[in-house]
Amino acid sequence: MKTQVLQFTEAFPPAHKVIEIALNIDYKKHYNTFMNAVQIMVAFMAIIVAKVLEMWSEYDMTERTQIAVLNAHNWTKETAVPSIEKFIENTYQSGVKVREVYEKLNSPLFITL
Repeated sequence: MKTQVLQFTEAFPPAHKVIEIALNIDYKKHYNTFMNAVQIMVAFMAIIVAKVLEMWSEYDMTERTQIAVLNAHNWTKETAVPSIEKFIENTYQSGVKVREVYEKLNSPLFITL
């Protein structure tokens, strides 16, 4: 298998070198170090989640979160969406005007002037 992969990548030296290095790595040697890092990250994330949940219940964030979500929804509905719709319409109208000018410049009457 290794020789087939190496023969396949011989035509492209950078890929050949990367494959050669990857095939020679001793993954069993690095597995324990990797798993230790994963366990540390999971423990760190669990501590953060526990702290957030503790603060959530301490400050009664459910009601505050609902208010924030409603405010964000109202802002999106009343401000963001109309602004985006206006931007899209203005962009479309600009494109129409550019097309009109382009067609006038390419018309037979304009070319003969």
